[in-house]
Amino acid sequence: MATLIRGGTIVNHDSSRQADVLVQDGVVAAIGSGLDAAPSAEVIDAGGCFILPGGIDPHTHLEFGFMGTVTADDFEWGTKAALSGGTTMVIDFCIPSPGQSLLATYQDWRRKAERAACDYGFHMAVTWWDRQVFDEMETCVKTYGINTFKHFMAYKGVLMVNDDQLYESFRRCAGLGAMPLVHAENGDVVFHLQQHCREAGHRGSRRPRLFAPAGRRG
Repeated sequence: MATLIRGGTIVNHDSSRQADVLVQDGVVAAIGSGLDAAPSAEVIDAGGCFILPGGIDPHTHLEFGFMGTVTADDFEWGTKAALSGGTTMVIDFCIPSPGQSLLATYQDWRRKAERAACDYGFHMAVTWWDRQVFDEMETCVKTYGINTFKHFMAYKGVLMVNDDQLYESFRRCAGLGAMPLVHAENGDVVFHLQQHCREAGHRGSRRPRLFAPAGRRG
């Protein structure tokens, strides 16, 4: 099964040019001017149109259970929605609970991703630290091809890591040639402000005034 896309402007990250694209069995087989295809091939006139590579969404949370809720999109329907918008790959986050094995979490996410309609990859979150996490990070990189590790500086008491854990994990990433990722907030300050809002009776979505203006304190 072949498709020949004629006369469009191919746009890549570094350049653009007008050319034909021949797709054979779902794979780009040739790019050039005046390409020929079998008589049975579907021919698409792309004159005046851009031809873009499929997009990659590097930050998704599909079928993710968190603090009593689950994200609305699972791997099947989330990836079908992605494809309908031209995104052909997603990178989701494997997020272990504190104390949970990184490798067991990876297997959980692989099972959920079996229904995916597009390509996918994974980041791994580091939510706790000991020798087991240290060892399993190497398996993630060398066996499963996961070379990015997410660290949450928010969600105190749930996913947040402290500075010691952050430091040790960053050192491990450096030794493995992996890239650390950070959800950057001050989880301790957020926690105290949440407590302040609750004590003041602020429980809705409207932004409250947390502190009195200068000159009005006391």
